Amino acid sequence: MTEFERNKYLEAYYDNEADANKQMSIANAAAAIYMLVIWIFYLTGFFKTHSNVTVILINIFFPLGILTLLTPLLYVFKIKSKLRKPNYKFYVLFSFVFVIAVLNVILPKHSAIAWALCILMSNHYYNPKVGKAVFISVLIASLAAMFGGMFVGEFDANLLFGNEVMENINTQEIFANGPAGRFEMLNKLYAMGNGFFDLDYNRYLGSVVFYFLPRAVILALVYLVSNGLNKRTHKLLVSEINVNSEQQKTATELDVAKDIQLATLPTETVSSKEIEIQAELKAAKQVGGDFYDYFTLDDTHVGLLIADVSGKGIPAAMFMMKTITCFRNIANINKSPAETLREVNRLINKGNDNNMFVTVFFAIVDTKNGLMTFANAGHNPPIIGQHQRYQFLKTKPGFVLGPMPEAFVSDEQYQLQNGDTITLYTDGITEARNDKGEFYGEDRLKLLFNKKEYSCLVELHHSLKDDIERFVNGADQADDMTYLTLKYHGDNYLYEEKRFKGTKENLAPMIQLISDFGKKMNLADAFVNNLCVVADEMLSNIVKYGYAEYVDDIFIRLLFNIDKNEFVLTLIDRGVKFNPFEVDNKPVSGDVTQIREGGLGILIVKRLMTEYAYDYINRKNIVILKKKF
Repeated sequence: MTEFERNKYLEAYYDNEADANKQMSIANAAAAIYMLVIWIFYLTGFFKTHSNVTVILINIFFPLGILTLLTPLLYVFKIKSKLRKPNYKFYVLFSFVFVIAVLNVILPKHSAIAWALCILMSNHYYNPKVGKAVFISVLIASLAAMFGGMFVGEFDANLLFGNEVMENINTQEIFANGPAGRFEMLNKLYAMGNGFFDLDYNRYLGSVVFYFLPRAVILALVYLVSNGLNKRTHKLLVSEINVNSEQQKTATELDVAKDIQLATLPTETVSSKEIEIQAELKAAKQVGGDFYDYFTLDDTHVGLLIADVSGKGIPAAMFMMKTITCFRNIANINKSPAETLREVNRLINKGNDNNMFVTVFFAIVDTKNGLMTFANAGHNPPIIGQHQRYQFLKTKPGFVLGPMPEAFVSDEQYQLQNGDTITLYTDGITEARNDKGEFYGEDRLKLLFNKKEYSCLVELHHSLKDDIERFVNGADQADDMTYLTLKYHGDNYLYEEKRFKGTKENLAPMIQLISDFGKKMNLADAFVNNLCVVADEMLSNIVKYGYAEYVDDIFIRLLFNIDKNEFVLTLIDRGVKFNPFEVDNKPVSGDVTQIREGGLGILIVKRLMTEYAYDYINRKNIVILKKKF
């Protein structure tokens, strides 16, 4: 057994023991109530006894037994950690055995069956060794209790004398002299007999043979049945733990595979004067075959790629890794998208005995003039447009890559206009199902894009995620959801961006960058000043709280759309996840400096900016602020 498996076993074992200890504690409490009732009956005279010694013992040991049985309840309600202690079960079990022994001493003929309960109670622990220890303890305790009952317990003719000698016994004389009288009478009986083996008169041996041994045989049968149940249940527990360990090991391997898969994907947001690219993969529980990529081919061309491998699990992930590696080695500016797909197909077809396949959409965009050349290998058509006029791109469907030596794909072109966005996605989006089994579908996707005019890609993607989440209504995610969006700015934007280390020393240079850009764009001084207050508050929070444990870069991008007369500020950091727009600050009158820390900038944002958006993508906080003039 490995260390991991051993720890899993011990964890499950102690969880079971804690639950068993809890159940035993409750059983002990029930036994305490039983003892209390009997004690009350004796105190009120409902139950009568001829022995004063028995009465004394009842009034001493019954309260002691009740207290002993109730003590474990303190651990159930107050000190629950005690229930997981390895030795606690022996305290609970043997306190029960002790109390049953007391009952058997005082009430010999009424409590014999209770010994079987001690053995049955040990079944809670699914441990044959514990059951064996309890069984041996029960035999020893019952034998001791039998002899104790002979001298101080209530009168039991079978125990003391047997039926053959009852006529010759004066019971009043025995009870009058207490334990000493019983001892004397038992010795007289022995003298009246015919030696040690005369069981009718040697009650020491006769009680063992006629009283103890029959009960011991019954207890042995109970133990054998219980022990068989314990062994079988113990094996089932160990088997279940082993199965869970294997499942955990497999799940861990799948998690590693998923991490490797996600690590191959680009995570940086691309933004320049001409284009903006943002992508995300929301992985399902199981490793899938979705992937995307975007990369620079030369100074004026970028490649966009999205694909979906058939199947799930490790095989799909391995096929995906092979495919994406081929793309990165083959794609270049000297090959058209269709040529690239054909060459990739030839490589992944080799050794593809399982006939796995991958759907692919690959495009090359000229960032200077917006001309997009693309080829589609059986993938979902992208959605393209702007200003609530989005349509699915009409493409030749082509044929999937992988199962055949040749790829049946062809190049096509589309002219992007300034402000157009094109979103590539996998069928995990359109085939997302709700709890009624309905698909999200292309109609809902198109409706979402045309629902409103989105201020930025962050808002668009955030709306898409929220809409799918509302639709599925808690249903399990069966497939990866992947989307990649390119926005073509063309020559509409004046642009500036810079990265800073997220430290206090860099706060002033970051604010200066924003101020200088505003002045360069001839923005109103009042707006620039307020914008700097907003930026100072947000950047200070990133430095102080987001990067409290470590320091990383803060990315600042400034854009001004000449046609729309719009200003856009983007802040990106890798700090602790935090949505600043969820801070609850109601409008105030009077001194705004009384607003709680972190609230002043947000309040100004909501009053100053036309639109604002937040998202957390690829472990990055992205804040978009937009102002229309």
